[in-house]
Amino acid sequence: MRDIMRRPTADTARPNVSAAAHKFALGTLVTLVGKSDQTLFKVTRLLPDGGAGLQYRIKSEQEGYERVVIEVLLERARK
Repeated sequence: MRDIMRRPTADTARPNVSAAAHKFALGTLVTLVGKSDQTLFKVTRLLPDGGAGLQYRIKSEQEGYERVVIEVLLERARK
């Protein structure tokens, strides 16, 4: 018989690691924790864990650039 090498599948490659889910979806309005002016930001992209937690790309209408922040620094905007 011939030995067949199999590539690890997604289920077997890292069996003890579970994928974390992002708390906020694309388009969700959020604010930055501890920022006094409560500027509204829209989630524009979900990013992977950069070592400090799940990350998001966010943008406010008042700023001409996007920010990358970790999830623990965000709160869902109050209506």
